[in-house]
Amino acid sequence: MMKKANFARDRAFSMIELMVVVSVMIVLAGLLIAALPGIQTKVNRNKVLTFMAEIENGLSKYQIDFGAYPQNPAPGGGAGRTQAGIKGSSILYQELSGDRDLDGEVDENEEIYVPKLDYDSNLNANPQRSTSAGGQYLVVDAFGNPMMYLADPPNIDDDDRNTRNATYDLWSFAEGEEEDEIKHIANWKTN
Repeated sequence: MMKKANFARDRAFSMIELMVVVSVMIVLAGLLIAALPGIQTKVNRNKVLTFMAEIENGLSKYQIDFGAYPQNPAPGGGAGRTQAGIKGSSILYQELSGDRDLDGEVDENEEIYVPKLDYDSNLNANPQRSTSAGGQYLVVDAFGNPMMYLADPPNIDDDDRNTRNATYDLWSFAEGEEEDEIKHIANWKTN
C-alpha cells in the first residue's frame, strides 16, 4: 500500500505563525506611526531652510537693485521685536513678490525677487508661501507661521541697532513658540 502525502497541510500557515506575522506588522506600524510627527517636523524644518535661502537670494538681488535691503517701518508704541518681525513679513511680501499694490497678484512690469511668493500663486500650494491675515499679506513658513524679518537703516549706530546681524534678521518660529528660541530657525545661528 502506498501512502499519499498531504501536501496541502504542509504548505499552509498555522494559526500561530499567522498571529506572529500579524503581531510583528502591528508593532512595526506602531513604531512608524510614533515616528511620523518627528519626521514631518524635520521635513518642514528643511522646507523652511530652503525657503529662507530663496528669500535671502531674493534680498541680495533686491539690495543690488536698490542699494539697500527693504526697511521695516520705525517701531512705535513699544512694539517688540516680534511685532516688528511680523510687519517685516508684510514688507518682504510687498517688496519681493512683485505685488506692490497688494491685491494678491503680480503687478505688470514688476520685478519678482522670489518666485511664487504672491498670494494668488499660493492659493492651492502646500505649503503656502504667503497668506492674507488682518488685511495684509504675509510671507509664511512651512509651519504656517509668519517669516519674521527685521532690517535697520544702513547707517544706524550700533547702539541703536535692533538686528542681530549687520544687514537684516530673518527667522521663523518653526514648530516652536515665540519664547522657545532654541527651536527657531534664524539667519544668525546654526540651525
